[in-house]
Parts: sequence; structure tokens; C-alpha cells
Amino acid sequence: MVELNLLPAAATPARELTDDEVALLREDLHYGPVDDGTFDALYAAPIRDRSQQYWTTTAVARQAASLFARHDARRVLDVGSGPGKFCLVAACTRPDIEFTGVEHRAHLVEAARAAARRLDLDNVRFFRADATDAPWSGFDGFYLYNPFAENLYSTDDHLDDTVELSRRRFMDDVGRVIRCLADAATGTCVVTYNGFGGPIPATFELVHAERAGCDWLRLWVKRHETANPEDYYLEEDDGVTLVRGALPDLKERLAALL
Repeated sequence: MVELNLLPAAATPARELTDDEVALLREDLHYGPVDDGTFDALYAAPIRDRSQQYWTTTAVARQAASLFARHDARRVLDVGSGPGKFCLVAACTRPDIEFTGVEHRAHLVEAARAAARRLDLDNVRFFRADATDAPWSGFDGFYLYNPFAENLYSTDDHLDDTVELSRRRFMDDVGRVIRCLADAATGTCVVTYNGFGGPIPATFELVHAERAGCDWLRLWVKRHETANPEDYYLEEDDGVTLVRGALPDLKERLAALL
């Protein structure tokens, strides 16, 4: 089982936030992190209740946004955005960056759009699609919070049963993301939190790594046009390793760790 982010969050208010409180929340996020319980009050109870298990915390989202800004990424795609928590916090933190979330559960996309309207953000948008349905060529930054691990969970640990979840889908989605990363332009930034479930092509270099919450937040930048097609970096609990091997074997190796 993957180690999930279990940072403590304040008790979630039972009531809906007022418009004045939402405006203050947006301002506070611009200058510093807010507790996750307060932010999660933007969502309905079923989403709030799963926040600690599935969604990026406000502190990690702000730090990830700062990493993108530090390396001049201006259009960031969040792959598997859920109810939009990373994009919304990051958009408040860095209004100079455009954030896009792609998510395959329709009700989570609607929750994200509703929260964006309440926060009155014009630098964030959300789409219902699979991981690589949106053209990646228009983005210079990607955020990957282990988006496909749910495919390997037991049924009892699934968020819900509204979408297909299977080992086959895990392998397919990871493979598509690797191909998109291989085709990305030089200078593309990728921020991973708790890895992404697959190996990183060796055309990327690890330029920053830090402990954040219960796991690693890493920034990768594509530095090379080409590399040995069988060279990859594996993100594991004890660090990053450059390995050479067939892609199916490497995907199976990482899946076994989740």
C-alpha cells in the first residue's frame, strides 16, 4: 500500500463558508498556508471526509506552486486533479501561473469548478478527461501526486465505484504519461509528490527534493532532447535511482511497491 499524506487537519466546519470568509481564505492563501480543515469547508462532506487520504495539503500545494514559479513554468497541468484542491491553492498562491486540472470523475470536476467560482479565480480551469486526453504540448509544467495508485488499492479503499479501476488501467495510464514526458519540450518542469507510479525518463534531471508531509516533493526539469530509451529514474522511498531496463519490467517493479 502506498504511504499517503496524513498531515493533521483542523476540524472541518460543519457550516458552509460565507462569501466574506471565502474572500479572506483566498487572500490568506496568497501570503501563506491555511489549515486544511478550513480550506476543505469549500467542499461537501463526502469530499471533505476523504481529504487527508486523497488530496494534496495546502502547505504542499503552496510549495509545489513556488517550485513551478522558480523555474518559470507558466501553464501547469495537474494530472488526476480530484476536486481541484492543488490547483485552487496553487492558483491563489501564484496568480501569475495558469493551472489546469484533468480528472475522470465528473462529480469531482463539478466540485472543483464550484470551488473555483466561490474563490473567484480566473487562472484555473478543470476538465473531465483521462490523464493524457488533454494535449500536453500546451503546458510547461505538470503536477503528479501518484495519480494512478488507486487502481491498485483493494475495493474497500477505492474513493468510489464510478470509474474503472484495475491493474491493467494502472499500467496503461502510467505508460501514456511516460510517453508524454518523453515527448515534452526541453525545459518542461514536473513536480511529483509521493512519486507518480512510473519511472521518469532520463531526459529529465532531478533539480530539487525535500521532505513534505509524509513523503517526498521532487522537481524534475527536462534538460536533454534524447537519452538512452531504456534509462529511467525510479522514485522510491529511500531516494532516486538511475536504472536501465525494459519499461514493462520497471512499471511492474514500481507497482509492486504500492
